[in-house]
Amino acid sequence: MMPARTMRKTAPPAAPAERDVVAECALELRRIGDKADLRQKLLNLITKLFCPKT
Repeated sequence: MMPARTMRKTAPPAAPAERDVVAECALELRRIGDKADLRQKLLNLITKLFCPKT
């Protein structure tokens, strides 16, 4: 008698529409982060120019 092999269940691949949504969310979050970073850099520059003793 041969031992029975159990089959592994694999997760189904993500649907193309779901991948598109995830990619779009990641892109939008990166844009928001880039804008926040740029805003902070501008604030730091203005602070250095107008408040040099800080």
